[in-house]
Amino acid sequence: MVSQAHVERCGPRPGAGWVGTLVLAWAAWAGMVAGGRAWAEVGQEPVEVGEPGEPAPPSPAAEDGAGREAPPGEEAADDDEEGGDPFRPSYQIESVEVVGSPRTSPELILSYLRFKAGDALDEEAVQLSRIRLLALGYFRDVQMRLSRGSERGRVKVLVEVEERNSIIIDDLFLGYSLTNEFWGGLGVSDINFLGLGLALSGAFVASEAQQAVRVGVFWPSILATRFQAGVQALFVHGRERALVDAIPDPLGGRAGNCPFDRPLDLPYLRAGGIVGLGIKLDSSHRFSLALHTEHIEADLHAPSIEGAPCGNYPFQGYVRNGQSTLSSLTFTFERDTRDDYFMPTQGMHLQVSIELGSKIFGSDYEYSKYMLSYSHSFTLWADHVLRLSVLGGLIQDVGQSGSPFFSRFFVGDHALFQVDKGSLPRNLEVNFSEVVDYADLLASIEAEYDVPLWSGGAYFYRGYFYASLNFSYLTKASFLASEDEWTGRTKRPVSFDLGLKFDTPVGLFTLALGYMLDVAF
Repeated sequence: MVSQAHVERCGPRPGAGWVGTLVLAWAAWAGMVAGGRAWAEVGQEPVEVGEPGEPAPPSPAAEDGAGREAPPGEEAADDDEEGGDPFRPSYQIESVEVVGSPRTSPELILSYLRFKAGDALDEEAVQLSRIRLLALGYFRDVQMRLSRGSERGRVKVLVEVEERNSIIIDDLFLGYSLTNEFWGGLGVSDINFLGLGLALSGAFVASEAQQAVRVGVFWPSILATRFQAGVQALFVHGRERALVDAIPDPLGGRAGNCPFDRPLDLPYLRAGGIVGLGIKLDSSHRFSLALHTEHIEADLHAPSIEGAPCGNYPFQGYVRNGQSTLSSLTFTFERDTRDDYFMPTQGMHLQVSIELGSKIFGSDYEYSKYMLSYSHSFTLWADHVLRLSVLGGLIQDVGQSGSPFFSRFFVGDHALFQVDKGSLPRNLEVNFSEVVDYADLLASIEAEYDVPLWSGGAYFYRGYFYASLNFSYLTKASFLASEDEWTGRTKRPVSFDLGLKFDTPVGLFTLALGYMLDVAF
């Protein structure tokens, strides 16, 4: 029996990548859906631009349709010649200014705009710029308005932002199991440190037998350029524990197996980190390269029978005994068109990565790991949202020095909550449940339906009811592993969850019915 309070940040599942952990784009929901236009009044009527006798630009807050007012003298001409486009090329942007006194660097804000001084006034570019600013997570609302320029046909664009609290709670760990009586932990981030767009993060989790600490920094736009960089450090004092019931043939009745009458432990230490560089190809595409290096110490003393290792020793091949080094290089391509990082209502997210561990990089472990994840959100009636996700992965080990166990797929990481579930997601890559089996082949499909409950609250900005259904299957790539050989094979691949999601000034939290059912049953 295992259980865990599911109040973690609703975001990438464990193992989804360090960049996803560091970059926390808490988009401001109310600002993105209110009005539906990029131009809006800021406590006043829109400023009309133009000299006496010159047609003024259209009202920025005007809506499409019958209620729209066309500039004088253009009622019929624009509809016929421009297809109803309210913006005319004759209006040129003279300057773009950030008004007020935002904590965020004005240069950083301007770097995310899709237009600049000298461009023609383009509504689509302004709308995309507003969405990009909101998706950063730094702002609760973004408004833009026009001001008269110094000459005829010129306008000034004024950008006004309402900032959010940048210090948030990423993760809240809490649970118990048969192998760890209790564990807990916390993750905190400043997603806009000193207003420079730097994301600083730190997290820890601990039980009596296991502890882990992770810290990191990520710069999504170095000096307001397309380049990105990040560093993450991780320290783990862990212990994999296999209970007697989890050991195949614990009585040693088969040839080559040993009898076990007590739990078996695999204590280990990990110390290392990741250094990554990336480049934004455009507003939706990104390519990154990450170097992962760790020093590992493991006390792996496999028992033997008649001079040969016991065939039912559960930790065989998990890691090298004594001291070893892991070094790998990961290439990642990402396409992201979501309108919200954690609770998107439309858009898609595609991520493809290849990780290579090789002696060329100084590694004692040689393997290749291939990952593909895809999700797409659809807005339905009454702002309801349907989200479909697919996740697949394959690990190919090279000889006896294959991948270490913590780099493999874990059954608890890719399933929702179940009644009497035997495994839980790892916390900071530490396994606290009694299942100690890892896979090298993963296939997962998930559907989630979100129902908005409210938005615009003073503390609870928005709330959702959600229902999720997941099908996940993990196994050995050889397809030859029997249930006795691999006890962690997914026996009930279908899982579900119901609950509430809350967006608050300190983060996005989930209250899951699956957790309460797990405790009750």
